[in-house]
Amino acid sequence: MRRVLGGVGLALCRRLLEEDGRIHLCVACRNALKAEATRDAILELHPAAQVSTVEVDLGSLASVLRAAKELRCRFQRLDFVYLNAGIMPNPHVNFKALWKGLLTGKLLHMLTTAEGVMTQTDRLNGDGLQEVFATNLFGHFILIRQLESLLCGNEKPSRLIWTSSSNARESAFSLSDYQHAKGQESYSSSKYATDLTSVVLNRKLNKQVMMGFVHLKRLMNLHPDAV
Repeated sequence: MRRVLGGVGLALCRRLLEEDGRIHLCVACRNALKAEATRDAILELHPAAQVSTVEVDLGSLASVLRAAKELRCRFQRLDFVYLNAGIMPNPHVNFKALWKGLLTGKLLHMLTTAEGVMTQTDRLNGDGLQEVFATNLFGHFILIRQLESLLCGNEKPSRLIWTSSSNARESAFSLSDYQHAKGQESYSSSKYATDLTSVVLNRKLNKQVMMGFVHLKRLMNLHPDAV
């Protein structure tokens, strides 16, 4: 479970505690063991930190609703919310596309953006939704809506930051197949849908919440150990 030591989430926690060691961190992880391992890793570096955990699987609506209810019971407000969960199941390199990119002079663009190069095999989750769509987008959206009472209506606006990716591309997304059930670039599609959703949430919540949208590459630069 020590693989969490190199995660972006842990790097964010470290950066926050370096800025203000008095804050109370609540770390959300997919399972209890990973949550405790992450908490232990944070406390190794910041022994006096206040760190609690909550178990939530963003790919399960029941888990999201349960975690949101627990957070509403435990906290009166949330000052910062970082939405960072994401999956890319069964990634494969499309060597045929790479060869075509070499012949057409588009290889550098393809290697930079992963467009047409990195494909995934998605599947349905227990809720009947495409797993990548549910985990990378829908679960986050439901969590935000469930936590609005902790984010809005306060004298000091909360800050909500939703991590996207440089792999987010319009070409991979279609409104007629927004869950990307028919394609092979579900990760890119979900991240572009995240871009669109963040714009809508900004319009809806910007007066009460300071919304933020961060591309993964930029987020990685927050701490030298983030990658």
